[in-house]
Amino acid sequence: MVSPIQSFRWIYGSSDCAASTDPPLQSFQFDRNTFIIRQSKCQNFEAPFMYLLIGAKRALLLDSGAQPRPHQSCPIQETVSDILHQWQSANDRPELEIIVAHSHSHDDHTAGDYQFKGRPNTTVVPPVLDEVKAFFDWSEWPNGSSTLDLGGRSLVVFPIPGHELSHIAVYDFATQVLLTGDTLYPGLLTVQDWKAYRASAVRLAKFAKDHPVSLVLGAHIEMKSEPRQMYELGTTFQPDEHGLPLTAAHIEEWQNACRAMGAHPHRDVHDDFIIEPS
Repeated sequence: MVSPIQSFRWIYGSSDCAASTDPPLQSFQFDRNTFIIRQSKCQNFEAPFMYLLIGAKRALLLDSGAQPRPHQSCPIQETVSDILHQWQSANDRPELEIIVAHSHSHDDHTAGDYQFKGRPNTTVVPPVLDEVKAFFDWSEWPNGSSTLDLGGRSLVVFPIPGHELSHIAVYDFATQVLLTGDTLYPGLLTVQDWKAYRASAVRLAKFAKDHPVSLVLGAHIEMKSEPRQMYELGTTFQPDEHGLPLTAAHIEEWQNACRAMGAHPHRDVHDDFIIEPS
């Protein structure tokens, strides 16, 4: 069955952001307990995606957004609170604990953290490797994995460094969705540490072979709908952008490409992503 997210029309910015009427954040209800939030490109050209996964006892927000332009605000805490309030009312549930964690530490994924500081029943995992390792109880980074129980909804969280030192992936058993942050998405896959990135590609591919993966969802869209074509970095207008979802087949294609480059990484263009070692 085709998921509605595959044809969903995201806000894609404007050729004149001063005249844009786009909201700062756009929310998509993936299913009853899963919400995807995108920040407007007229707030920040990165236009990151954030993921809210709700269980019976707690909710996980993966990433908190990018710094908006001067004199703009990005109400991620208010948006999440509104979604949870409506969810709790519809499901006759008490107030849930919120965990704010991050795919990785880059500031286009952590800028909204301050909005959650001091919020009751809220834990913000500092985007620092030692803090991430402590929260998920990893003693042998980057090996191993951790299970995060949201209450009737289990997530597997495991390290995939390479794009950035503290990068993680999150797999949701309920939806069979694999969240890959900036490691794999329809765009320019920049690499900080090639050796670690190649090892993470093997780790991610093995996980995808061992588990059913319905969709692979990353943190950005930078590719065009035309194969092998990408929007220029910094653009605020992407009217013909690629869809957000990738598939398990893309993980295999990406891992094979990383393996083929071996110890000699270089720019490698594919239909739906571009590998760009530093």
